[in-house]
Amino acid sequence: EADPRYGRVICRCETVTEGEIVEAIRRGARSLDGVKRRTRAGMGRCQGGFCQPRVLEIIARELGKDLTEITLTGEGSNILLQDDRPEARD
Repeated sequence: EADPRYGRVICRCETVTEGEIVEAIRRGARSLDGVKRRTRAGMGRCQGGFCQPRVLEIIARELGKDLTEITLTGEGSNILLQDDRPEARD
């Protein structure tokens, strides 16, 4: 009751809540694999197919970063890339 984020399940397979993910980030997780190692989010049957986009959004929100800045394992392992081609802006 004190923190409703612990009632919001993000990873169905491993039953990981938003509160657990936020706590992992506050304890030092800075990448998708960092959260995965600390919480098991994305290690279940779907291998992150359901929860990975949600975990990415939580990481970006908590760190105050854009989704394109979030990495899989650290520098150079960006998951989403920004399309800077002129035709992509139309």
